[in-house]
Amino acid sequence: MPIKLETRGTENGNKVLIIDDNRTTSNMLEETLRANGYETRHSPDGNDGLRQVEEWKPSVVLLDLVMPGPDGNKVCSKIREMKLPNRPSVIIVSVKDDKESIVKALLLGADDFIVKPFEEGEIVARVRAQLRISDFYREIEEDKRALETILDVSNAVSATLDPSEILNIIVTRVASITHALRCSIVLITKEDEGYVLASHEDPAVRELKIDLSKYPEIKKVIATKAPLVIDDMADHPLMAIVKEQTKTLKGVSALIVPIVFNDEVLGTLFLRSRKKAKGSFSTKEIDFCRIIANSAYHALKNARLFEKVSKEKDYLREISIKDHLTATYNHNFFYSRLEEEFERSVRYDTPLSLVMMDIDNFKHINDTYGHRTGDLVLKELAEIIKKGVRKTDIVARYGGEEFAAILPHTSLKGATEDAERLRHMIESHSYAGLFNEKITVSVGVATYPRKDAVNSGDLVNLADDALYKAKWSGKNCVKVAEPPN
Repeated sequence: MPIKLETRGTENGNKVLIIDDNRTTSNMLEETLRANGYETRHSPDGNDGLRQVEEWKPSVVLLDLVMPGPDGNKVCSKIREMKLPNRPSVIIVSVKDDKESIVKALLLGADDFIVKPFEEGEIVARVRAQLRISDFYREIEEDKRALETILDVSNAVSATLDPSEILNIIVTRVASITHALRCSIVLITKEDEGYVLASHEDPAVRELKIDLSKYPEIKKVIATKAPLVIDDMADHPLMAIVKEQTKTLKGVSALIVPIVFNDEVLGTLFLRSRKKAKGSFSTKEIDFCRIIANSAYHALKNARLFEKVSKEKDYLREISIKDHLTATYNHNFFYSRLEEEFERSVRYDTPLSLVMMDIDNFKHINDTYGHRTGDLVLKELAEIIKKGVRKTDIVARYGGEEFAAILPHTSLKGATEDAERLRHMIESHSYAGLFNEKITVSVGVATYPRKDAVNSGDLVNLADDALYKAKWSGKNCVKVAEPPN
């Protein structure tokens, strides 16, 4: 009956390959090792053994020296030449007990040497010792990679002001270290609202809005401000309220680490992984992610600051080019865009039309109803003009009660028809605060190309002349700039 020790095979690797042509010996080894929790396979010769090492990737190889095909020393040398994800330990189990054989085997890459006949307890103890050594070196390598990642993140934070670049580095490196199926960073904006700022699955993901009521695991972390590990997302009690959405996540574990500053959860580092072992994420992985989350804080803080500054910049730009009352473009922006469109029309030989509109008798409105009502009329009239033109057209408040519309790629005929339609829309509208009063406009139209319009200023003068012609013709009408002599 095989000896069974109390401690079973290590969690990180318990696969043992036995390469021995003696079936009695290999059966005894397999029976002993399996009784102690190890998974075993057997190869009767060196060539098959090398194939199984490459395909099965055992943690330990028990290798006889004398057997068909390449002998144990050659097999050991070839194993050491293989590029494997983890270096297997090789223990020679042989009847040879001379010093020369032992020294040669160890020089060729063997880690230990056991002489036949052997004690079963010795075999288990030697295998376990090699696995402890392997685990030790594996942990050193993992710690090294974790420290390199922390250094990379720290360098990225200090080297760039672009939060998206930093966050993408973080999720990519963390996913690599932890072997996560998904690693993402979520920015918390409101109680039930968040944004995925980066995901290692898709670098293009930025500011993907999510409903946090569908993520009870994130809400739990926000409430507790502590890391949370879920071993099986499909069966965890916390996920019961979203059971329908998580039923495909059977066997998937999750780690959610809060990114906290001044007792406020700015966001979370969110990982999903499919791991065999219960407990899924190790203490080391959790501690590593907490360190990374602290580094991510700076990027998230920059993201919030960047968002705030961007909005302020957009607002400042908006008020710098827009008329504050009518929300149409202002006089300066009008001239800037008109010059751009004029140059484009000259370059590509396309038509460009300009429509100038002036409210008829607007002083009477202000005098009768007051400037407050006059302002309301201006706002309503501006909305009518904006709705009456295309999205590509530019509407501006040219003066006090004067508006202009730049119509790219529009001929004189098309511009005249548009102007007449706008005039009719303005006249037929009922304005708030006015008692049975109609608002009308006089309109002037000019179109490039024409010989007497060599720049955008000429086009303005021509449309303005046509506008005054409409005023002198009785108002509430559309006039076109006179053809050049």
